[in-house]
Amino acid sequence: MKNLAVVFVAFALCSLSLAVTPTAPKIDKQKEAAAAAAQKNAAGEQVGRNATSTCSFTFTSGASNTYLQYCVTVNGNITQLMTPLGHEHIAVGAFGEGYGICDASTLVNYDDYADFGDTGNWAAPVTTHPNPTTVKVVRSTSDAIWTLTQTITQVAASSSVKIAMTLKNNTAISRRGFLVRYADIDADSTLLNNFDATVNSSFGNNSRGFGLMLQIVGTPVTTIGFGSITQNVPNGPAPCNIFANEAENTTGVDGSAVVLFDNIYTAHAMKTYTVQYKGI
Repeated sequence: MKNLAVVFVAFALCSLSLAVTPTAPKIDKQKEAAAAAAQKNAAGEQVGRNATSTCSFTFTSGASNTYLQYCVTVNGNITQLMTPLGHEHIAVGAFGEGYGICDASTLVNYDDYADFGDTGNWAAPVTTHPNPTTVKVVRSTSDAIWTLTQTITQVAASSSVKIAMTLKNNTAISRRGFLVRYADIDADSTLLNNFDATVNSSFGNNSRGFGLMLQIVGTPVTTIGFGSITQNVPNGPAPCNIFANEAENTTGVDGSAVVLFDNIYTAHAMKTYTVQYKGI
């Protein structure tokens, strides 16, 4: 947990406490096959009622080393991301990417991780496509306590994807909320990768190959803290037990990347956090 900007206070029952193209790494096909089978089993065990990895909006920009293509589901998951041209980082095996909320008052989890399922306690999304580079997804929890608004924007100039996430407390009392963003990174179409994190970024890559970074943009205004972790499993974390599968500086694992924001939301208050996906 060294990558957290502020030490998190524990919840009850919750464990919060460049120019040259590199040589492609050698792939162990037997280990890759075993990881693929494990991913399939993990995805099949999820509860998800309305989770989907089906693309509803696809965005493309650039060429060759500046190429970027990604797609967004109706629920606001990014389930395909290629950059540069020919190097896919998410649409491999089970497609895992998405978001989660922990309500610290009730210890209720709300999450949607595409092929790795959802918690079944979300209302239907309201999805709009206001311009050629942006998709906006507004989604409330089925108990109407929280609303998450995602504005996902193509940034062609930096071959990156910007995600502004606004979390709102819809109730008349103050609540502590924990928001996470997660991706099952399968760098350069391989399941076994190297993972590490800094205070504001979490990433996976192949040795001497390509990879993907999930990065916090700017310094978020948080009451308690923000940070990033990597996991040694491909499926998304339970937001109220975020550190259960934390593993830093790992090599040759089918892992995933997570960034997190811990805040106090007064009655009817909202907070916005911005993250980006960028190739490395």
